[in-house]
Amino acid sequence: MSRFGIEILPAAEREFREAFLWYFDRSPLATDAFRTEVLDAIDALATDANTWPKTEDGFHFRVLTRFPYTIYYDLTEDTVIVVAIAHQRRRPAYWSGRTDAQ
Repeated sequence: MSRFGIEILPAAEREFREAFLWYFDRSPLATDAFRTEVLDAIDALATDANTWPKTEDGFHFRVLTRFPYTIYYDLTEDTVIVVAIAHQRRRPAYWSGRTDAQ
């Protein structure tokens, strides 16, 4: 079993923070559930990153089960780079031009 390091691009961190605050304004329970699901999914990528499918552009993705978000990531030999935590119904593939610096 491979073990990957995890990096999260600043743009993906912003997306997570914006979604977190959106849920926070509406429901503390939903906020906690959202945070837990996102962080658990990202943590799990350290061991299961190879199991998730790829987009046509070669990015891996993992769809959340309870919330309309998808985690998109790039995979190197030893690192998972989370490039987006994208809402599923907003601007498809807006994140696809991101690099490690974004």
